[in-house]
Amino acid sequence: MAAGAGNGTAAFTAGQSLALASEGASGAQFCAFTNAGQLGGTAFVPFTGGACVVPGELKGLTYVNLASANPGTGVLTDAITVAGPMVMMAS
Repeated sequence: MAAGAGNGTAAFTAGQSLALASEGASGAQFCAFTNAGQLGGTAFVPFTGGACVVPGELKGLTYVNLASANPGTGVLTDAITVAGPMVMMAS
């Protein structure tokens, strides 16, 4: 999985559109942002048109995955993960 920000840890801010590309990520419908400050550990936002919007409540080191579902519990599982993780720094 790659973002449009180059190699290594990418930096993003809340509200920014994050374009993602991944081979074999068919079925991805949500971006899953895993961060210690999230209920259940992960914030899910819609993945449409190859992009998603970075949620406002993220701070610091965050892992981004593409997921096929939003379980509503904030828990990302292997069963719904279709790509990732990508490491990013949210500010």
